[in-house]
Amino acid sequence: LAEPVATLNALGSAVAEPLAALPAAVNDVTTLAQSTLQSAANVAQASEAAAAEQAIDAVGRDIFTFLAASVLVVPASRFVKAPPVLGFLAVGCLLGPHVLGVFNDAEADVRLGDFGVLFLLFNEGLNLSPERLKKLGEFLRLGLTQSILTVAVFFFFSFYLGPFLVPLVETLSPIPLDGDLLNAIRATPVAAFCVAAAGSLSSSALALPVLEARGWKELPEGAAALSILLLQDLAVAPILVVLPLVAGGGSNLGADGIAELAFKATVGFAGVLAVGNRVLRIAFDAVAAARSTETFVAATLLVAVGMGRLAEGLGLSATTGAFAAGVLLAGNRYRAQIQADIRPFEGILLGVFFMAAGAGLDPGLVLQELPTLTLGVLSFLAVKCAVLFASGPAFGLDVPRAARVAVLLSPGGAAAERVSEKPSKEAKTVFRGVGERPSR
Repeated sequence: LAEPVATLNALGSAVAEPLAALPAAVNDVTTLAQSTLQSAANVAQASEAAAAEQAIDAVGRDIFTFLAASVLVVPASRFVKAPPVLGFLAVGCLLGPHVLGVFNDAEADVRLGDFGVLFLLFNEGLNLSPERLKKLGEFLRLGLTQSILTVAVFFFFSFYLGPFLVPLVETLSPIPLDGDLLNAIRATPVAAFCVAAAGSLSSSALALPVLEARGWKELPEGAAALSILLLQDLAVAPILVVLPLVAGGGSNLGADGIAELAFKATVGFAGVLAVGNRVLRIAFDAVAAARSTETFVAATLLVAVGMGRLAEGLGLSATTGAFAAGVLLAGNRYRAQIQADIRPFEGILLGVFFMAAGAGLDPGLVLQELPTLTLGVLSFLAVKCAVLFASGPAFGLDVPRAARVAVLLSPGGAAAERVSEKPSKEAKTVFRGVGERPSR
């Protein structure tokens, strides 16, 4: 027995040494793992910091480009007697990623340009007197009729008449058309409704400056156009809720969520306006007492952007909130100073908006699909113009004024992009095919 016992003792000693060293090995492995994780975290943080720095640099270079272009576009447009909007669109297309590729961050540029539209609606709200606000109310029925009829007509033409019109147009047209693009629009009720809903919206950024330049703002056609645009802004939120239901995927909100959204958008926003009316008066008195121009400008921008963000949180569009803020400040004794402070930001950022819109235009795609796009654009403008023109005389506009409103509001609007982001994949394909950015 002595030999096996000795062997077992030796074996136990041999096993004891590794077991004794095991805790130290585990500690070493743990330390190495922690060091590796820390190194990976440091690399990730450095990468994020570098990406953030690059993004900031890209936006900074784009802002410099926008400012340089703005200095040149407006004088050049006036020299050739062309609208500055066309100049901004052309320069944006030239500097965009599809031509020279000067812009570095197109998505951030679009978001920056959206502030121009927000300040534009804020300024429109500042210009509203009680009499003009009452006049806007007289044309709300016109706006509601236009929205419903436009959606119905576009849906009817694209889905029900599409199977008959598309082959007929392809047969009669001397120039070959893109049948796949035409067929995609009328392929399903979902795609047809998405196109119709987006097509019913108009462009505030395009229409409101024209109203001011032509001197129509205080005329009945100006009130009618502004009333329709505001109603369309209010209609964006319900459309975004309805589209998932139409697409068959169901709404993420559910019945309770939809009821809550409706409550916040109506009762909640009304409460904000009631409280804001008093708060803003006291706040601007306090800011004016400080006698600081910088503080006054900052307060003006804060009110416009803050009300826009608040409206978005309540389920409405940011432009609706900015317009409401302007209406609240319309009777304020500092209104003239507020308008003077906001005007430069509005003009510059509207230029950014149109240049960013032009940057999304692909000239190669336009030339490739020129016959189909020409037919589509002309048909779109004709149908929408006809609906607006036919609705005007029934709601207090004579024929010439109805014609002005119809021509002014017939182009599509930027809100169509938000609508196109919501539905199913097949509808998104249609919007990408017809071009989202150029419609802005």
